[in-house]
Amino acid sequence: MGTGKSDLFASALAVVREHLGLDVTYISEITERHMVYHHVCDPAGRDDLDNARLSAGDKLAHKQTYCHNVSIGNLPELICDTQAIPFSRELSVTKNLNIASHIGVPIQLKDGRIYGMMCGFSHTANKTLNERDLATMRIFANLVGEHLDEKIRTEAIIETKRRRVRDVLDSGSLDVVFQPIVNITSMQTVGYEALSRFSGPGACPPDILFAEADDVGCLAELELSAIEKALNAMPRLEPRRFLSVNASPSTIVSEDFLQLVSHYPLQRIVIEVTEHAQVGCYEELKTALAPLRRQGTRLAVDDAGAGYASMRHILQLHPDIIKLDMSITRDLDSCASHRALVRALVSFTQETRGHVVAEGIEKDSELAILRELGVHKGQGYLLGRPSMQLPDLPESDLRLRA
Repeated sequence: MGTGKSDLFASALAVVREHLGLDVTYISEITERHMVYHHVCDPAGRDDLDNARLSAGDKLAHKQTYCHNVSIGNLPELICDTQAIPFSRELSVTKNLNIASHIGVPIQLKDGRIYGMMCGFSHTANKTLNERDLATMRIFANLVGEHLDEKIRTEAIIETKRRRVRDVLDSGSLDVVFQPIVNITSMQTVGYEALSRFSGPGACPPDILFAEADDVGCLAELELSAIEKALNAMPRLEPRRFLSVNASPSTIVSEDFLQLVSHYPLQRIVIEVTEHAQVGCYEELKTALAPLRRQGTRLAVDDAGAGYASMRHILQLHPDIIKLDMSITRDLDSCASHRALVRALVSFTQETRGHVVAEGIEKDSELAILRELGVHKGQGYLLGRPSMQLPDLPESDLRLRA
């Protein structure tokens, strides 16, 4: 459980323990064969008595526990003196944990299922425990149940994401398509961007699946699988053209990434870092990229203009290529501020010996404005759609738009 939930449960147990005058309080979960004790409040510790102590993480067979026997009706929810009831007196746990009085209520989820029990006990018989104390215990058990519902729903969502990502990785249903990147002055294809596509049952858009992979700790594995599949196509690529692959900062700094790309012609590879990717440490990222860039690999910052993070990437990483977000491209004819941003980026890359690539070009009017603004390279449906194959688009077809 997350730290926040654990703190809440610990606080609830501490309040109940103090308010009802108990020695130990705990939250248990009913599993197929055991009661599992996830949270235990026992300030006395293990050393004050010779008897064993209940600790978080312990699990006991159903028939040995008060929790199970209360939940199935073998024992009442409120027992002021365990020695007064033959069934509880004979339970081995009564002696082992020195349980002289016990109180416990079910923790019910919104769908009606019983998750487990919220209970407490004392090492001396307590004749003062009463129905009001049971009502207090139920209030806190309901509170715990509400938060457990949220936890269970969150875990179910995470498991669904994990299963979807694993299905893609295990089934090999990851495909790569290649979209041409074109010199919009000469209208010649200069390279390709490799884009991931997913097929099969439950397939979803790439941005969603990569985000889910990040949520479940599989992002690097999924990205490396896509990058390897893309780079394996390089022998079919005309020697003068480059291949651009997308990678998150966490993947780039991994040893697996360095080992993978080092098997390919580095001078023909462009690594794109997306605007949305969080960079924990720019120095670590620059250190990982340095040996690759020394051997000719170029760095691109994707989605420039879509948010603050891209500008920070640009200033910190000094990329060779700035990729203009398609939302900027599509508004150039109507938004003066976007045109000013493009001019500024073009000027910046001239100073840093880089260049701008405009993404999402779909209209001849966008192409014309980009040329006027000094952008020399672009990609988009107007210039070529993503394809499973790598043969160049006919240069004659592109030159018709010049």
